[in-house]
Amino acid sequence: MVVCPKCRKPYSGRPALSRGDNKTNICPNCGMREAIESIPGMDGRRKPDPAERTRRAVQATGNRWAMENFNATHS
Repeated sequence: MVVCPKCRKPYSGRPALSRGDNKTNICPNCGMREAIESIPGMDGRRKPDPAERTRRAVQATGNRWAMENFNATHS
């Protein structure tokens, strides 16, 4: 049994090579997690929906009336 340096859990079997430094052996679970997180858009965060993107854009303008209008029409 070997202990994974990333998650500190013991594992057996074939290790995975960490994508962080390309030399550290990590457990297969952490290796799979790193592989999935390396795919664009698959980092665990959800993508904002169109209304949320619009709300952020309107809020970024600093226009108070536009924000009040947006809130009134998107509640």
